[in-house]
Amino acid sequence: MKSSSRWHYSRADLATSYLQQLEAGLNSIAIFAERRKGKTEFLLDDLNPVARDKGLRTVYINFWERKSDPVYCITQGVKRSLEEHSPSLFKRWKKEFSVKLGAIQAKASIDPTTHPELSTEALDMLVKSKDAVLIMFDEIQHLATNPEFEDLVSSLRTFLDTNKKKVRAIFTGSSQDRLNKLFRRQKAAFYRSASLVDFPDMGEDFIAFLIGNFEELTGRKLSVQKAFDIFQDYNNSPFVIVDLLYTMMREGLYDFDKGLSYYIEKNNPSEEWRDLWDSLKLIDQVVLRELILESRPLYHSDTYKFVGDILGIGKVTRGAIQTSIKRLREKGILNNEGHGQWAFESKEFRAYAEASNNT
Repeated sequence: MKSSSRWHYSRADLATSYLQQLEAGLNSIAIFAERRKGKTEFLLDDLNPVARDKGLRTVYINFWERKSDPVYCITQGVKRSLEEHSPSLFKRWKKEFSVKLGAIQAKASIDPTTHPELSTEALDMLVKSKDAVLIMFDEIQHLATNPEFEDLVSSLRTFLDTNKKKVRAIFTGSSQDRLNKLFRRQKAAFYRSASLVDFPDMGEDFIAFLIGNFEELTGRKLSVQKAFDIFQDYNNSPFVIVDLLYTMMREGLYDFDKGLSYYIEKNNPSEEWRDLWDSLKLIDQVVLRELILESRPLYHSDTYKFVGDILGIGKVTRGAIQTSIKRLREKGILNNEGHGQWAFESKEFRAYAEASNNT
């Protein structure tokens, strides 16, 4: 199966390696990578066709499709899979399930997130045929953002455990901290239910592919090394380098210095980090810049005075630091690495905070 985009760089070998791990005995694996690293494109354009070629029915569920309602995300993912790949089961879906789903969702006073059993009933439709199934859960860490989703997580774990012989799962997430909450916290429903695996950055071969594509479309040759340098400067983000080349092609810019200057002027990738930084309370900025980046002890009397002096209030309390850390964690900025150690979730935001520290 070929991607619809000529800019898609195939990672079929990586997809095959993940499936081999599942075939070797793992029921589920979890992939972590920051936003804009190409996880979703990989699932849809690499893993999906490779799995289909191996005889698996595939289901794609994205928990950012409707963040307030993960049950909807699951039911819609199952519905699309049945409609595309299993006409007979889709007929049963319309007859047996959609009526019930519609009746519940039509009652405005009932929140669908309080009915996790609907997700299990939808998923049960997948195992009514003899085919093995691969379910791709994209942005699974979203289920760690709200305690109301805990029953749903338990239902998913039960479904996967009950159907081990027929169902395999791949989870992706863009928050290491929230993935840890789901898969590494002892009391979590998904505790040790998936093996965490690396999602490696793409390398110079990816850049060479893009530059070759650019030359084929425009007749202009660009430097692979210069493109690779830009790619690395922007945290090896496929989104940024492809968007830059799109922009250069559209604007008729065939020099990286001019192209990057124009791109940053019109669409600066750092703007979202500036907006995020500006949205933080002053104490949160100080905690990030003066404590986390400088590796200062968080809970020490000297720290409380140090932070208080910066804020102009003489001294802060331990509770103020704890509240700040909690806020930063809830915003998805900090990852708890254990033993009192905290790290930035995003390398790009860390770089922005470091730069702001030097201004």
